[in-house]
This record gives sequence, C-alpha cells and structure tokens, in this order.
Amino acid sequence: MGNSPTEPPTSRRGEPWALGSVLGYASANIFDRLAVIHVDPLIGPFLRGLPSLILGVVLVLRHRTLRQLQPSSADYAGRRAILTFVLAGVVSTLGLFVYYFAIRVGGVIITIPALETYVIWGTLIAWVFLGERVRGMALAGIGLIALGLAVLSLGQMIGQPISPLWYWAIPLALFTALTYGVSGVLWRDGQLRGAHQSTAIFLQFTTSMMVAAAGLGLLGRWSALTTAPAHDLGALLASGVLSGIVGIYCMFTALRLMTVARVYAFSALTPLVATLFAHFLLHEYLNVVILLGVLLVSVGMALTQIFRPRDERQAS
Repeated sequence: MGNSPTEPPTSRRGEPWALGSVLGYASANIFDRLAVIHVDPLIGPFLRGLPSLILGVVLVLRHRTLRQLQPSSADYAGRRAILTFVLAGVVSTLGLFVYYFAIRVGGVIITIPALETYVIWGTLIAWVFLGERVRGMALAGIGLIALGLAVLSLGQMIGQPISPLWYWAIPLALFTALTYGVSGVLWRDGQLRGAHQSTAIFLQFTTSMMVAAAGLGLLGRWSALTTAPAHDLGALLASGVLSGIVGIYCMFTALRLMTVARVYAFSALTPLVATLFAHFLLHEYLNVVILLGVLLVSVGMALTQIFRPRDERQAS
C-alpha cells in the first residue's frame, strides 16, 4: 500500500496529499461549527453525508464493484461483510448526530481533540474482537491522549469557555469517538472478508443517509432543511465535500505514495490544525494550557496510529 523507506526521494510526493487530508478534515470541522451556531444540529448528518454518498456511487461504478452486492455473482462479498458495513453506517451516523451537539456547545477546540480518541476505542475494540495485538508504544499513545484531554479541560476551566455548557462537549464527543471506533473495527472486519473499499464507502454512506433521513422524520425536523439559511446549508455541504471527498481522496492517494506510518503521522496533526483554524478564524479562546493539551493528544494519536498492528494497517 505504501512505499518502502529505502525507495528514492521521489516517494515524498505523497506528503502534500497527506497534508491535504489533514487540511480537508480540519476545515470540515470549521464549517460544521459555523453552521450549527444558527441551524438545527439534527440536519447536519443528512447534509454532510450527501457528498460522501455521491463519492460512493462514483467509486463503485468506476471500479465495477456493484457485483460484490449481488448474491448470484462470483464476486459476492457475502452477507456478513455487507451487514458489517451497514452496521458501521448506522453506528457512525448515530455518533454524527451527537457530534453536532458537541461542537455547538463546546466549539472546535474542545470537541475535536476529544473526538480523536476514536483511535483509543478502535484499538481496544480490535484487541477484544479481532484479536489484534496492542503494542507498548500504542499504549503510551493512549495514555498521552487521556492526559491531553485532562490538560485541555483544565485549560478551559481557567480560560474563557465558548459556552456555559462547554463541559458537555467532552462526553458527547467521546460518545461519537466510541461510535467511530466501533465503525473502524467493522470496516476492517468487512475488508478482511474481501470487500473492496468502494463497496464499503457505498454501503456505509447509503445506510448513513437512510438513518439521517429517518432521524429527521421521526423527530419531525424535516422543516429545518427548508427554513435554514442558505449559507448554513452550504457550510454543511462544504463540510461533507471537505471530509467525505477531499479528505478521503487525499488519504487514499497518500497511502499509495508513501508508507502507512508516515501517512498516519500526518493525520495526527488534525486536532492541532483544527485548533489553530478555530482560534484564528472563529476566534475561539486558546491559552498555553489548552494548546499543551491539544499537542499531547496529537502526539498520542501519532503513537497510537503509527504503531498499529500490520494487519490492521493493511486493512485500512
């Protein structure tokens, strides 16, 4: 999937793509925050999922992998793999609903570092259910992430929180992180069973859109889509493009051009970049203690991601 460390320097052309993935995801967080200041957070998953669904349709047509969904085909991925990605779509969308409430009350600087703890949950769940080994450096990374969140909370308590209810953002974001961790393990399980990435993206986001639409219907919030200002709707769609198309495309391209460990080292920069964007673009409060907490989370993410088991990284 990646190039060997002994390959010539031309393999470094993957670095701009890895950085592009970080910028895509971090920018998406900014647009999410801008939108939910004014609109109903419940419409977020539906609008954010649209670009990803379009990407999934394009990918399965391009790679001709729709046959993996046909039981009569020799390429059929199997019921277990299909149900795995459907379940991943349900779980991650439930987490996405909660994420929009978290970013509304806590802002980007609190929510995103807490959200990035999905690497902890993914590692622990994979250890229990997939039998994947947890290396010592990965455990050290988990410890740094936990310490970073504690320092981040301290920084907020002695600083200027974005709202009186900022502390709710942490458990809400942790719930979303847990759903993302579960989703990631389901993804790996489905891909280890032979499903193509394009099939996975198509199934997950088709399911995600159905769950998001059902949620709006059951809660009677469809009207929020027609009453929301156009610029807020555009912000949510932009978030979907930046995370579901730009971020994913850049990540997959980077993985083809350089080692997996180096790509994941770049991805660990996402909470730091999102924090700086939020401070300079949205004027969210940032002090030295908060910045230290975010840095600890980023370093912990790097250790946890880089020292993932080889079989897990190959399935990503």
